[in-house]
Amino acid sequence: MLLSKLIDYYALYDLHKDRSKENQYHIDFDHAPTNIDRDVFFEVPSSLADIYLNITSKENGYSIGEFGFESLRPSGDHPNDYVRGESFLNEVGNKPNVIFVHGWRMKGFDRVKKIFHDSIMNNLGWNMYYYTLPYHLERQPEASLYSGEFMVSANINRTVESTRQAIVDLRALIQWMKNNKQGPVIIIGVSLGGFISNLVATLESEIDALVSIFYSNRLSYSIWNTIPGKYIRRDLESHGVNYNDLVKYWELVEPNQALPKINKENILLISAKHDQYVHIQDADLLWESWGKPTRYVYNCGHAGIVLKRKKIEKDTISFLQNKLKR
Repeated sequence: MLLSKLIDYYALYDLHKDRSKENQYHIDFDHAPTNIDRDVFFEVPSSLADIYLNITSKENGYSIGEFGFESLRPSGDHPNDYVRGESFLNEVGNKPNVIFVHGWRMKGFDRVKKIFHDSIMNNLGWNMYYYTLPYHLERQPEASLYSGEFMVSANINRTVESTRQAIVDLRALIQWMKNNKQGPVIIIGVSLGGFISNLVATLESEIDALVSIFYSNRLSYSIWNTIPGKYIRRDLESHGVNYNDLVKYWELVEPNQALPKINKENILLISAKHDQYVHIQDADLLWESWGKPTRYVYNCGHAGIVLKRKKIEKDTISFLQNKLKR
């Protein structure tokens, strides 16, 4: 336990080498995200006619490149409003389609790829899409100091709108796959990507399986009670926002506020017992509120994304193969 916490603390020290130099606090009280119908708020306004595919190479029977489309919930921040990601498409049709959703502040897809990529490409032949969250990677505006700075911050409205943008565009991509691709659609989210994936599962029925790894649940709880959120909390408190205020403003984006719209039997949750990024009690809350779907709790911290990646890969693939056989 102590070693797991020490590893997480060291990683958190490194994480905070990059932090906002200016206060991000902002709230528009006239458009405060309270008393809103969540189904309407996260509704997909229109279907994707198509997505742009730029195939740059071919390897092991795969067409490899990038996908992209204009966001259906534009923020007004360029280049955040063009959704993009990496695609690895099996040249043989009728394969499962896996969408990977990365974590907060990730600088690339490497951590996710190191868990699953080679195993899926070499052994399973599934299609893989790496979805870029708002304000991350190539979607990071010039004014942003680090990947993901503007997605989760003390800007209360923008945090909710960024989550909305991530959900609506991911739902649109899922629906496009259902209409244009053969094979089931699988969502695998890691950390913040797990939070986004869980929230999508409460809104979108066209998901065949969900795996959520070291997921966060309540953004308000994470910002107020965990080390990754300490500078955002400091920004909020300096402007008179307390914990109860934040809970009220961000309750709309809590996955535990609704049941998933997919079969509970097709959900796998993976948590870390000593996680310093995502407290186990917050992860427990989601699991319990969803009726206790299949769940594994590892004896590690958040760094298990790296240290336990072989186990994550094995448990995830085994679960998915079992579900796809049915």
